[in-house]
Amino acid sequence: MRGWNGVDGADKMSNALDPRTVALTAHRDYYMAGSYADDRLNWTIATFFPDRQLGRVLEIGCGDGALLRLLAQQNSDATGVDASSSGIERCLARGLRAQCFDVSTDVLPFEDDFFDVVISLETFEHLMNPHHALQEVRRTLRPGGTFLCSVPNPLSGHPYLYPGLFEYTNFRRFLEQSDFSVRRVAPWQWVPRETFLPHPFRNVPILRSRIVAGGIRKLVEKVYLAVGAFPAFCYWLWTFDCQNEKKGQTSIFEYLSQQTRPKSLSQSTTVK
Repeated sequence: MRGWNGVDGADKMSNALDPRTVALTAHRDYYMAGSYADDRLNWTIATFFPDRQLGRVLEIGCGDGALLRLLAQQNSDATGVDASSSGIERCLARGLRAQCFDVSTDVLPFEDDFFDVVISLETFEHLMNPHHALQEVRRTLRPGGTFLCSVPNPLSGHPYLYPGLFEYTNFRRFLEQSDFSVRRVAPWQWVPRETFLPHPFRNVPILRSRIVAGGIRKLVEKVYLAVGAFPAFCYWLWTFDCQNEKKGQTSIFEYLSQQTRPKSLSQSTTVK
């Protein structure tokens, strides 16, 4: 049955449920209320790129261009992509280079090994297909290039499409399985201090105070750091400084396909 505009009802439904359409619609005006504060972005640049020429930079999730603007001030050759069409319009109005793409579904319009640095700040937890996005980062980033990626701690109360993936150990393994070596991880701000208390005590004012809950949080951090461990659960978010270790264009998906085919080496042992 055709509608008034000649489009089948089934086609309308298909378009409405198309992952790319869903993402672009949901994020169209995502940044209308604002974007990251400059202190957060200046900390990122000062922590990971002090006095460094970045070369070609891609920002995935560039929003309205707050970080692109700071990178331009450093004379970096930077461009951005985002699923927010209104955010991209604001980037272009400011003279910044940016394009509207859904990195969960779109192939990025850049050649292999094109960028020296790819940055993605609190974006991957929004993606319907983070694996596809990470493979596009891997493809467009040169071997040895830097991928800087931050994600919020689940204890911060941030909602996720795939909650288990964004636990610290799991997300780090996700990066490493895709040919990224993690050189270091830097935290940003504290996780809410009441999360260190058992649930029945989280609403007790004196227990959730800066002195009690905050003191416990600081003590736990110091103990972990003293023994050389990273207390990921203490922090609001984590920024992973990664190096692209790819040696070819074979992705983890292709590797798994090869290794799990019938009569492959991984299937050659028969249990009797």
